[in-house]
Amino acid sequence: MAIGWVDNLADAEDYFADERLETYCWDDLDNDSPHFQKNKVLLMAYNRLYYSKEFILPTYAEASSDDLTVLRKAQCEMAYYLACHLEDEDRRKGIQVQGVIEAGVVKEKYHPPLLAETPIPAFIYDLLYAYRVGVTTVFGAVDLERDEDESVNTKVHDF
Repeated sequence: MAIGWVDNLADAEDYFADERLETYCWDDLDNDSPHFQKNKVLLMAYNRLYYSKEFILPTYAEASSDDLTVLRKAQCEMAYYLACHLEDEDRRKGIQVQGVIEAGVVKEKYHPPLLAETPIPAFIYDLLYAYRVGVTTVFGAVDLERDEDESVNTKVHDF
């Protein structure tokens, strides 16, 4: 059964074995316990991307095979980010939600407009560029006002 856009856990394991150089955060997850951390992080990554206001993404059933290739990479990369950084992100977002914009002990300053933003790594934005809200990649020819009586579909190369 699919886990988001990943066919199954073995598919995700293949991604990390074949396509990612650093995998220590993924490798450290325990999937032998009843908690199934790798499944959880894959589902969390799927949810973060699918429900993001930044993208319009198809479900597994709606996606073409080309879509699934890109979406699988994005989901696995998001899962890796979450495996490495979710604990820190939760702490920082928790502080920001309380209205803190500067933490004196650690000398961190938070940018207030980013409070409502969900962190998504830049590489994932690159992978999902075609699915960004407001981005259109469609190209085609349309009939315009013309002096000729020919349509856009008429071949005019034989003079």
